[in-house]
Amino acid sequence: MQTVFVAALGIVLSTVLAGFVTTYFDVWSSSRSPVPVGRGVHAESEVWWDLTQDNKAVRLKGPVDTEKLERNDLDGDTDLDGLVEGGGVYAGMVRIRLILMNFTKVPVSITGVRARVTAEEPVPEGSLLSCGGPQGGIGMTRVRIDLGSPTRSAQEYDGKDLVGQYPTQQVQLAKQDEPAIFDILVVAGKTTASYVLDVDYQQGTDKGRIVVDQSGKPFVLAPAEGDARAKYKCDTATTGWEKSR
Repeated sequence: MQTVFVAALGIVLSTVLAGFVTTYFDVWSSSRSPVPVGRGVHAESEVWWDLTQDNKAVRLKGPVDTEKLERNDLDGDTDLDGLVEGGGVYAGMVRIRLILMNFTKVPVSITGVRARVTAEEPVPEGSLLSCGGPQGGIGMTRVRIDLGSPTRSAQEYDGKDLVGQYPTQQVQLAKQDEPAIFDILVVAGKTTASYVLDVDYQQGTDKGRIVVDQSGKPFVLAPAEGDARAKYKCDTATTGWEKSR
């Protein structure tokens, strides 16, 4: 009788434990990236500007103390990053550098890239600050996304000429953790948009998607054009701020 009881107890405990483990791994899996489990495809992102070509801009909800910015003895590029950390949003355009890695022996082909807007808000109309601008640089970014377009799909350009929806030719990640790096120029729409990038890929006969964000948070971009109570431009040395309005 005792042996039967112990065996029955063991079956019950095994069933409970199995249910717990199954539930645990279901929750764990659902909290992970939507990339198929075991595919070994990884993505990282970096936001940047080329100030010889780009107007790096930030919008704020209220006024800004430019004299304080100058007293901190930083440059305009760093000032703008600090304003975003304090609650502002980048405006106009941004370059996103994608670093894609394949840790498996099976080649991975990129089949599409699209911006997916997760939230929209009105445009802040307090202060607009910008730095940089065209200084004879040559545009190198071939892949662009317009947040104001209906599809928000990446398009490939040759200079100013549209080639087609990206990728127009096969883009394949090298095997065994050799990173593939490419840049996407993202242009703002008419609202302050929070968004992520959906990178679709194919690995063998399987299809998957990598969701790319900024350190666990969506990218945010507002239009640079439009009303603002005050507008500022950094000087040619990028150490001072001049009010244009």
